[in-house]
Amino acid sequence: MPSTFLGLNTGTSGLNYFQAALNTTAHNISNASTKGYSRQQVLSEASGAIRLNNSAGMQGTGVSVLGIEQIRNSYYDTKYWNNATARSEYQAKYDGLYEIENYFNEMKSPTGYTAVLDTFAQTVEELIKNPSGATVRTSYVNAASNYTKLFQELSQNLQTSQRSLNDELALGVVEVNSIAKQIYSLNEQISNMEVRGGNAGDLRDKRANLVDQLSEYVNVDVTETPMKASDGTESKACNYVVRINGQVLVDEMNCYQLMVVPRTRPVNTTDVDGLYDVYWTAGNGKPTEQFNMSSYSLSGKLKGIVAARDGNDNHGFDARLSSCGTGADGTTATVRTAKNFTMEDLNIPTEGTVSINNRTYYYDSFEATYDETGTITEYTFKGLQYLDENAIRQDANPTEVQDGNGKVKIGENVDFRGIPYYMTQMNSFLRTFSKYINEACESGVDAKGDPGVDMFTTLTTDGKNMNLAGSYNPAGGTFTSEDAGYYRLNALNWIVNTEVLQDHDKIVVSYESDISQNDVEAHGVLDIIKEVFRDTDIFTQGTPAQFLESMTATLAVDTYQSKTFTKHHDDVVAIVDNQRISVAGVDTNEEAANLVVLQNGYNLACKVITVMNEIYDKLINQMGV
Repeated sequence: MPSTFLGLNTGTSGLNYFQAALNTTAHNISNASTKGYSRQQVLSEASGAIRLNNSAGMQGTGVSVLGIEQIRNSYYDTKYWNNATARSEYQAKYDGLYEIENYFNEMKSPTGYTAVLDTFAQTVEELIKNPSGATVRTSYVNAASNYTKLFQELSQNLQTSQRSLNDELALGVVEVNSIAKQIYSLNEQISNMEVRGGNAGDLRDKRANLVDQLSEYVNVDVTETPMKASDGTESKACNYVVRINGQVLVDEMNCYQLMVVPRTRPVNTTDVDGLYDVYWTAGNGKPTEQFNMSSYSLSGKLKGIVAARDGNDNHGFDARLSSCGTGADGTTATVRTAKNFTMEDLNIPTEGTVSINNRTYYYDSFEATYDETGTITEYTFKGLQYLDENAIRQDANPTEVQDGNGKVKIGENVDFRGIPYYMTQMNSFLRTFSKYINEACESGVDAKGDPGVDMFTTLTTDGKNMNLAGSYNPAGGTFTSEDAGYYRLNALNWIVNTEVLQDHDKIVVSYESDISQNDVEAHGVLDIIKEVFRDTDIFTQGTPAQFLESMTATLAVDTYQSKTFTKHHDDVVAIVDNQRISVAGVDTNEEAANLVVLQNGYNLACKVITVMNEIYDKLINQMGV
């Protein structure tokens, strides 16, 4: 049976609803320009009806306010995160390649590699014209020295870029950890508020904005499931779980963290020391599981940074274990690679770490066997020592080395042409270039009739010129990482033989038979060296100049591609964000119209209460007289 004062209660419920709706509209209007704010609305439903006395009919009792909710579409959020992740990855790749391209563009300047290579070739021509001339000999040596210095400068610049990218990776990990902590804190606040029936819309906006920021660094996946009360009913509060690359970063109980760990040894010969790998941490400052930065499913700024820093165009060292044993060289492991390397493009360190059956070992040297084509067919890593979790070396047991699926690798395959790729290309160029010129010099004699010395080389650990004569056998053979050989040359240490620099009579221009006949104008060796500059068979790309031009052209294409993809995802992100705003954003015109509607509803609710007040006054105060 309805209460006598039901009408007053019904009017009051309408007044309360319109008051809440007006306040929410005012809140929306106040945040119309707030970035990341989601429009809110009051949820309501008709209050439960009551049965009329002696009738089958039901009497309405007004309106009930269920709560206040955000107007937000999770589909657009997911699209935004996915495209923001891709955009940030391509932007990071473009930034890295743009810096590399600037270095190579400098090399194409009037003082760059094209001009210096032309100058070097011209000095050979001039020396052919006057083999005994002191001035042209000096020009020839200076041109060769300038060319090696140019490569040294470029490689040093690339190392500087690699070091900067490494620092940027560390800062990115710090930012991811900071965002994770903030999301975890907001999760607690939102749960505490919503489990009691409160409205945490503004806190939810802060959390969503943090996920937007996180999506720039790494691909994000968010799941939200309602919490259940002890009686099994669903609560208004939800479990909010954030995953990065499929692994949980934040859930209702934990906030996981990442950390960077410097490598104990470089992966590539010319890598800077202390490049970071990313690990999950147990919270005690110690790494646990490695976070795979080369995963194909990973994307985002961190992935782009690592791609530019470690990109090797999928030419990482992958091999299968053939055999292992122990002897004078300690524990050894013999492996065969899945990809073919030549001495010219081999890029693994002379000593370092190798992963065998997912365990990390230190090796103090290696031996490589190559065939008549120069292709390395087999490697033997020597002096293996197992590195425990504290990076302490322990003598390896051959049985443990052999135990597993035989998978061997150094570093990772990174499907991008980054700094290691271009360093490897330069190393391949200078090794091949040096070998052809050195072999020509070794076939002749100097001005004093002494056997010709290498024109290009590097220094040994005791500061002497490395003797490369006979280090390469066209019929195939072996070499070790400790031997003098072209493998030991790289863009950082490539020099003109110091004997030639100090004594220009050491320049080889002719053969022994010419010197024995006192033919000081003979230039048979120089004729061979001259052909090196225009021989199209030395490199698959053609002449030395064409090799370098091909390398810079590849860089230009990759840079342009990264720039294009960045612009494309910029446009997509803008479109998706506009779609999000069309749903979640505040339309001031719409809110202004709502104000008028709600004001009229509020006035009518007040009118209902006024009328009911007059009725009750008549009923109570006047009818009882």
